[in-house]
Amino acid sequence: MFRRNRGQADESASSATDAMQGDAEQGVVSDKPQVPQVLGTGPWDISEEPDDEVVRLDFGSLKIPGVEGMNVNLELDEESQTVVAITIVINDGGLQLQPFAAPRNGEFWPEVREELATGITSSGGIADEGEGNLGRELRATVPVTNEDGEEATQQVRFVGFDGPRWLLRGVFLGAAAVDDRAAEVFEDIFTACVVSRGNQPMAPGEMLPLQLPDDAVAELEDDDDDDDDGRPPLDPFERGPEITEIR
Repeated sequence: MFRRNRGQADESASSATDAMQGDAEQGVVSDKPQVPQVLGTGPWDISEEPDDEVVRLDFGSLKIPGVEGMNVNLELDEESQTVVAITIVINDGGLQLQPFAAPRNGEFWPEVREELATGITSSGGIADEGEGNLGRELRATVPVTNEDGEEATQQVRFVGFDGPRWLLRGVFLGAAAVDDRAAEVFEDIFTACVVSRGNQPMAPGEMLPLQLPDDAVAELEDDDDDDDDGRPPLDPFERGPEITEIR
C-alpha cells in the first residue's frame, strides 16, 4: 500500500523506519515476498529498460518493481508537497530510494559515500565502508531520537549505483540493514529499478523529480475529500493515509 509522510526525508530515514515498524505490527505484509525474474542486473537506465514481465510502479524519474504484499511510504516535503523519497517496506525491513542527477563521468557514488561517512561521524555516529552484494557500500550506526524522545542509535546500510548522468541511492533499514537474508528481497528490488534522468540541466546531487502514479493521485484526492470533516490536519510525523496495496 502507499502511505505518505509529510516532512523532509533525512539521511537516517528515521520517519520511514517508524512507518515500517507500524506496518510490521499490523501484519499487512507478505511473509515470503518475491521479485519476478528479470533479464540481467540493473538498476537500468530508461534507454535500456528490459523487456520483461515485471510490473513496475511509475514515479516519473524512478520505476520500482511491484512485490506482493509490500508497502510504499512516500516522504513529502512539507512546503512544496513534492515527493522526496520512496521507502519500500516488507515485514520488518525497508529500503528507501532516491534518484539524483550526477556528473557525466559516472563516478558520483564514491564522492557521495565519502560525504555521507563524514556527516555521520561528525554527528557522533559510526560509518564503515566495505564491499557488499551491490558493490561498495556504507554500513553505519547513526544517532536518532526514539518515540519517547530519548537518544538512541539506528543501524543503516547505504548503497548506490552510478548510471548515465544519474545516481540511484538506497538506504536499507530495520532487519534489512543487519540481516543479509532479510536484505535479499530489497537487493533484488534495487537491481530491478529503472531510472529516467531526462534531458533537463541539473546540478550533480540535485534530486530527480518524483511524482505519484496517476491512480495513486486519484485515491489520495478521495482521501483528502473524506478528511474534510472538521477534524484537525494530519500530524506531520504520523503515517499518511493508505491508498493502495500491492497484491
